[in-house]
Amino acid sequence: MQIRKNTKAFKTIVTIIEACRERPDRTELVRLFITKAGQSVKDRINIQGIETNSDLFYELNYQAIVNNIQSAGYQLHVSDELPGVYFLRGSNKTWDETPFEFAEIILKKFSGLPELPAVRKKESYEKYSLPTAKEQSTPSTTGKKKKEKTIVEKAKPIAPAPKQPTFRLKQTIEFTHLDRLIYTQANLNKKGVLDYYDKIADYLLPWLKDRALWVRSQSSTPTEFVSLDKNLWASDSSITLPTWMQQRPISKETQSLLCNDREHLFFYLEHELLEFSSAHSRLKSITAPDYMVFAIDSSELSKTIDTTLATHEILKGLQLPSFVKTDGQNGFHIYISLDGKSEFEKCSASAEFISKLIRLKIPDLITLNETDEMTYGKVVLNYSLNAINKSITAPYSLVQGSLPTVATPLRWDEIQHDLRIEDFNIHTIFKRLNQTGDPFESFFKKKVNADELLARLEENYSFLI
Repeated sequence: MQIRKNTKAFKTIVTIIEACRERPDRTELVRLFITKAGQSVKDRINIQGIETNSDLFYELNYQAIVNNIQSAGYQLHVSDELPGVYFLRGSNKTWDETPFEFAEIILKKFSGLPELPAVRKKESYEKYSLPTAKEQSTPSTTGKKKKEKTIVEKAKPIAPAPKQPTFRLKQTIEFTHLDRLIYTQANLNKKGVLDYYDKIADYLLPWLKDRALWVRSQSSTPTEFVSLDKNLWASDSSITLPTWMQQRPISKETQSLLCNDREHLFFYLEHELLEFSSAHSRLKSITAPDYMVFAIDSSELSKTIDTTLATHEILKGLQLPSFVKTDGQNGFHIYISLDGKSEFEKCSASAEFISKLIRLKIPDLITLNETDEMTYGKVVLNYSLNAINKSITAPYSLVQGSLPTVATPLRWDEIQHDLRIEDFNIHTIFKRLNQTGDPFESFFKKKVNADELLARLEENYSFLI
């Protein structure tokens, strides 16, 4: 059955194919096959079953799909005999070209798209050796029959498997696809990402330890954070959680997977997770945050910087020690360390109160939580993140996007109008740490009690709000 180009179903398939092109887990999401000229999809050969050059065949066929799927010379079809198997057909009306199918996990990863395609469970496949050219014998020119020599082709040595990195791990993790590009624009592969997290782990892990986490993988189209729990891989039967993986309950229904050590971190990295976002409270005291946070963001960095500096002035006036980091994309996150003795309700109320004081200082520049009627051209000051089910990108985590930017802690004197967020990345972060140290090193040494803060705000500034 042909899927016409002007339909939602066709556009969704094109969107998924384009989005998966740069995904590191592409081969798990889109399975490809080959057929000989004139064959139908029933005679397809799974590319993963080809014993030599399977990666090359996969890349060539995937590129053919990308090039031809919207071409006027090809039509997209779904097999009537094998629902869920798609193929292209050109001028040859009998040749089913470049068959492909989607894995079930597509439905979860692209759930926001309309009319999602049919998916298929992974089937077992046979190993397949491509035929080689046959030797041709040369007929004898004399009447006497010559004894033919048996030519024995010398076996080619099997290339050794890529050396496994160790990363000082106490558990065995087999790393795969180390040369797969993760950030194509920066030509950074999976091994480069693993090397970064190996070096930064001691700075990152304290922000992940004993907290509920949300994660994102790399994608050519932005995706939402998803909760890091065992259900994350429920639809992928090829992934089995090791027995040493630790979990903690965050509700009656959900067990959160922990990331307290390098072994857990590298297991998640091997399975294509890239960006880590942590809750504001620890699981042992899940209703009591140990920091307050404000997110500042807009399409104009100069306005974002003005708002960030104005926020810093208000916080200094309130005698509140604060810390700032990039969000790795377009803005900044401002933190206030709390003593963990107050409930989220008091933290959220204090954050809202402070945000309204900031708006009084620069009313024409900001909007709060995108709730104001007039938001065009304004900076969003978001305090709604101070809730039990919210999180924020952890300091020193890589960030999903076109470049390998890092959510980087800064000194306040670095917030200037010549600052560029893309300059804080995987290539510059270690030089910064060597030269200036960690700006968040003293974070939990200056703690604020949210109950006392809210009482002080209400007593002294209620008449302004």
